[in-house]
Amino acid sequence: MKKNKLLLAIAILATALGTASLNQNIKAETAGVTNGTQLTIKKTIANYNDSEVLMPKATFTFEVKPDNSVTGVEKTVDGLTIKAGIAEGLVKTGNVEYSNTDKVENKDKTTTFDFSTVKFPEVGVYRYTVSETDSKVSGIKYDTKTWIVDVYVVNDGNGGFKAQYIVSKEKGQNDKKPVVFENSFKTTSLKVEKQVTGNTGELKKDFNFTLTINPNDNFVAGQVIKLEKGGIKADVKIGEPYKFALKNGEKVTLSKLPVGITYSIIEDDAGKDGYKTTAILKDGEQSSTYELGKNQKTDESADEIVVTNKRDTQVPTGVVGTLAPFAVLSIVAIGGVIYITKRKKA
Repeated sequence: MKKNKLLLAIAILATALGTASLNQNIKAETAGVTNGTQLTIKKTIANYNDSEVLMPKATFTFEVKPDNSVTGVEKTVDGLTIKAGIAEGLVKTGNVEYSNTDKVENKDKTTTFDFSTVKFPEVGVYRYTVSETDSKVSGIKYDTKTWIVDVYVVNDGNGGFKAQYIVSKEKGQNDKKPVVFENSFKTTSLKVEKQVTGNTGELKKDFNFTLTINPNDNFVAGQVIKLEKGGIKADVKIGEPYKFALKNGEKVTLSKLPVGITYSIIEDDAGKDGYKTTAILKDGEQSSTYELGKNQKTDESADEIVVTNKRDTQVPTGVVGTLAPFAVLSIVAIGGVIYITKRKKA
């Protein structure tokens, strides 16, 4: 009895393993093969893993077009001739939209191309290419891959023809795969530091600043970028002036600033109370004078602005002039005392 139970258990395990292996084989065979007329395009932002980073507002466009490099000589293993795709009736572009409110959980999106409206003239395999358009949004790296798409066309039973299967693979590769385009984007950073110098510079005084980050087509007003000072984070809204104060040696940092956006920094009381106010901008490895209040466009290099207030005080010339007559009288008086003393001794 025990032997029979053991054999039964072995049989069940073997069946389970065989089923799992079969399922894996089926998945391997069907990956990149669509039963129907619609081709799904997947878009992912591969390096987007931090929801504090602002997703660019951008449209990603994909283009499908006939592969005119096909010669009409190549055949499938089933003997079907591979032909250049037919453009008539085909919607040739598809879009995926991202907004500033998209977070990590929204980084994968899809669009589709529908071949049911294409006017195919006969049965066969019709080859297309799919690629992504480089829209040249600052900071975004576009996917340069080209995908090969074969549409298998059969008789529709009514004297016409229809798309039955769609097979996709990356150009230059043999393995069938779903069409996936991977993008990434970069951020940059901004640091603003305060320095106070001079023999009467106030090292413990708060100097007030205003930071403004300007909206553009890819980053709209009202969206939040994080600012950090002394380990404490604050929200800076695009399009709204943000006030902060710095003492000598203090700094604020925006470590996740979008690329391609403009900002400006002003010191509210620059040049007042006897201070000379200057600013230096370090952009990557290059340094230059920064004009406070001027818009600066970000790129992939980190920006660092050091604002220096210098105040040196000399002995006031008015005080010296006022004391001079008294100094002369004092000298005369001392001289007189010395003269009289000498006369008495004589």
